[in-house]
Amino acid sequence: MCLFVDVEGIDGVGKSTVIRRVADVLRGLGYMVLVTSEPSDGAVGRFIRGNVLTGEVEVEPSALALLFAADRIIHFNTVIKPGLRDGFIVITERYIESSVAYQGAQGVPIDWILRVNSMVPEPDLVIILNAPLAVIRERLTSRGTLEYFERSLNLLMRVQEIYLRRAEERGYPVIDASRPIGSVAGDVLTLIEDKASGKCKGSRH
Repeated sequence: MCLFVDVEGIDGVGKSTVIRRVADVLRGLGYMVLVTSEPSDGAVGRFIRGNVLTGEVEVEPSALALLFAADRIIHFNTVIKPGLRDGFIVITERYIESSVAYQGAQGVPIDWILRVNSMVPEPDLVIILNAPLAVIRERLTSRGTLEYFERSLNLLMRVQEIYLRRAEERGYPVIDASRPIGSVAGDVLTLIEDKASGKCKGSRH
């Protein structure tokens, strides 16, 4: 087993871009890196992306938490676990903390969310990317079409508050993602390298 990393943050904070940049650098350093995301490409994940996030199907928040948990079990067992077993650094964009933050912001009890996600293990490292909502609003507007959770800034504000509270409670590092991408990626890379150096000695080629 190598290293399992979860990069979290509200929509528009720059997770995908940062992860791609960091993964490229890690590969250049000789690490095997697997990048993945949630909702996954499994059957449940495809349903969430194609129906729920587009707004075509309305799902009550607690039921949505169950859908995400089901997708997460499939995602871990079919993608993350095999990658770790094969010696990859696995970096996922979203995992358990996304359900805690988003469904928690919709009023679902966090203790219950954690219980329904107890079938999958926690990551070795959770990194929270954070930026002011004014920056987030500008980035989301520039995208054009907004997804389900992106349409309410009040919801995103509550999501961000939960992320920051969880970071304080759990000791997750919080990275200022309002800075240039190179600076953000550099900080994330340092955190991952510090962990990988002790766990992934045999994963470089």
